[in-house]
Amino acid sequence: MLYPRAEIVRSAGAVVFDADYELVLTIVNHGDGNNTISFPKGQLEPEESIEAAARREVEEETGVICKLLPDSLMGVENRYLSDTKRTKFVYWFVGTAVETREQKLESYEQLSVKWMSIAEARDALSRESSRQLLDLCLKFLEKQGKR
Repeated sequence: MLYPRAEIVRSAGAVVFDADYELVLTIVNHGDGNNTISFPKGQLEPEESIEAAARREVEEETGVICKLLPDSLMGVENRYLSDTKRTKFVYWFVGTAVETREQKLESYEQLSVKWMSIAEARDALSRESSRQLLDLCLKFLEKQGKR
């Protein structure tokens, strides 16, 4: 399907693991009233690469500086935004935490950060697509010999 450029929102994010690949970084969105649990992501800035956007969004939303693993683009999620009648594409990567700093949230964002075990995250993630993404990332890490 062809999507006119004006109708597309491009976002990027990452599933970030600790150095031992035992814990995964999640965000809890308190602003939606449901405490939705997901992975950090956000819209690309003009002229920004998807990799740079993923790293920036992880840092802004969680305070964690991450390194994206080589060849770790896991997939592109397609969502229809009914409120704006636009299509959102989210590019997902796998990363590892390098350093932790302070969150840089926008005034409207009400997010908290939670490191979870793999099993805990799988149970807690709010969307089935997030659980599927986590499983893809784990398979990728196994092929890389990281787990």
